[in-house]
Amino acid sequence: MTSKNILQSVREDDFVEYWLFPTGLERKDVSLENCESQLEELQAEVNKLARDYCRRYIWHRDGFKVVIRKGDRVQRLLIEASTDQEVPAVQLPLHLYGITHYGDNVQDEWFIVSLLFHLTRRIPGLLARVVDSDGEFMLIEAAEHLPRWANPERCEGRVFIYDGGLFLIGTEDQKEAFAMDRVVQELKSETRSKWAVAEEIQSCIDDRIKDFPDKIEEHHHRATLYVPVGVAAALKENPQLISAAVLAFCNRDPIDLKACRAMRFFPPENCVYTSAVFTKCLYAMLMHSNYLPDRRTGWSIPLANDSNHKAHMLGLKLACGFEILASQAKSSQALDMDKGWQSYFELLKAKGYFQDNIDGSQEHTRLLKIAQEYYQENRDSMRFTPKIGEEIVSILKKNDFDVDDLRQQGLNLPVPDDDSWMNISSKELDQMLTDRYGSRQLFSLNGNSNPETFTTLVNEFLEQKSEFDGVDQDAAAAQLDLGAFNPVKPKRTKSKAKADLQNNLPQPSPLHQPIDFDPDAFGAHVKHMLDLVIPDDRWDSSDASDMSDYDEEAYDQNIEDMASSRKTKGAKNELQTYMDQMDRELANTTIGKSFETDINEINREDGDAIRQSDLDDFDDIESFKPVNIDVNVLKNMMESYQSQIGGPGPAANLLGSMGVHLSRASSGPSKTKSGNTKQTDV
Repeated sequence: MTSKNILQSVREDDFVEYWLFPTGLERKDVSLENCESQLEELQAEVNKLARDYCRRYIWHRDGFKVVIRKGDRVQRLLIEASTDQEVPAVQLPLHLYGITHYGDNVQDEWFIVSLLFHLTRRIPGLLARVVDSDGEFMLIEAAEHLPRWANPERCEGRVFIYDGGLFLIGTEDQKEAFAMDRVVQELKSETRSKWAVAEEIQSCIDDRIKDFPDKIEEHHHRATLYVPVGVAAALKENPQLISAAVLAFCNRDPIDLKACRAMRFFPPENCVYTSAVFTKCLYAMLMHSNYLPDRRTGWSIPLANDSNHKAHMLGLKLACGFEILASQAKSSQALDMDKGWQSYFELLKAKGYFQDNIDGSQEHTRLLKIAQEYYQENRDSMRFTPKIGEEIVSILKKNDFDVDDLRQQGLNLPVPDDDSWMNISSKELDQMLTDRYGSRQLFSLNGNSNPETFTTLVNEFLEQKSEFDGVDQDAAAAQLDLGAFNPVKPKRTKSKAKADLQNNLPQPSPLHQPIDFDPDAFGAHVKHMLDLVIPDDRWDSSDASDMSDYDEEAYDQNIEDMASSRKTKGAKNELQTYMDQMDRELANTTIGKSFETDINEINREDGDAIRQSDLDDFDDIESFKPVNIDVNVLKNMMESYQSQIGGPGPAANLLGSMGVHLSRASSGPSKTKSGNTKQTDV
């Protein structure tokens, strides 16, 4: 017996939980027995509506199912033992509860959302709540339209579905979510419209579930299979078995492969053609799962260029999945022989479920009976493969299917669907993403924009305030007062340095100690650290590009020159002085030659015209031209983007964060072989 047959935790990341609260039930008005009776009637009505709604739907793993929850200690421990997850002892009204694992197909999650909207419209007074491992995932879908205060922590427990609409019960100044009794009162009142979400949020959810249930077939794929007659008979009786068979085959292990080599339940000697309906997710999983059968098993697969090759390979894989399920089936046996029950029973005892009652006592017997009934009702959701295997084996034992009739039906099958949808080009993927998330174009770079506008956009983005949650698009750039901090360097001695070293050793601090961090002051300190004096160079050097030929006298002289310059020109012209000296240093180097220059475009902070003295500083350099910073920023950004060849990289990431959309632009006319001009794309 494999570990798949042992009861284990089902709490994984691929689950969706849902609660259904009948707002007409209140314990203070109705006795507990009457409440439970009405809940049973509600459960029957919900299951009936769900069956009609899900009639054509193929679940990937688990289906929609609700159970009655009383919220008492006994039921809480039963749930904790079955899920290995602590259930908080929160006082909730009587309600229906369900959990569904959707595996690799997140479409099941949104189908359940559409079903809950449908149930609240059909059943008056029904209140629903749904979450997954990410919390309130419906708000995540509409994150761009939420109010600024609606972060994940504050929205937890505040999102509800009522009367076919979505409601967010909470305000900006409200710290904690309302209790369920208060939520019911708010939604039953005539003023509940104030809690309705914005129209944009509701539209996002409606767009996500618009295909259900009318367009379910658009998410299906029909294929022709060559399978053993037992598989064809099982699919004819219950088409929903196909999902379990695909999952069993794709998740096979070495023990399952032994069953596939034996093929005891579905021998390949007697096969027929049949047609089966998959979800697109299941079909893609089966198609891309590689498998080579053992020759001794008896499979005969046509060559790859044969038209029937795909039908034989799909049928082989699906038959192996059915074989794995049948091999895991449990024969009807007492619970004492069921290892899953034994494991569950031990977990109940460890959690104190029996409350130290003596084995055989009246209370112990009552609790044991409740636990046995709960296990038998929920065993299929705890570990579903043995239960499905029993159903498959029971179909084979009936042996009431007509082989000749199945073979005759295989001659008149519907045309299989085209599976070219599995091959998506990069252009189609971009279009799908654009249709799904939309496109934002804040800036166009097709030759009709000037460099100054581009650099302004870059500077505005870089000056935006960024917190740990990301860039705050609405916050203004923080202005740093560089003159507010004038550090004075104290004299240091050996004893002082030693004391500083001891004081700087890491000291133990209590946990969760708040950190007082001022980002503006930190930025100002960094600015002053970088506010260094740039020494002048030796222009009489034989090699002007050598930047390591300074002697101490020239270095000291440059320091004195810079100090006097700072006194005479003032702090306003310090940056310009630095830039002038840097230009002279880099003018004749390879770095300097890489910059775009323009003598007619010099932007000075003080707005003065070009002074002759400024140009005289460069009289020893031939054909000197000041650097045009705007043109260089745009040129370097475009060269970086082109070198990425459309792939991810620094330029694309920066431009994407800014909302800049780059399209293919024309580089100008070019000559063809015939002499005609044409436009080329870059």
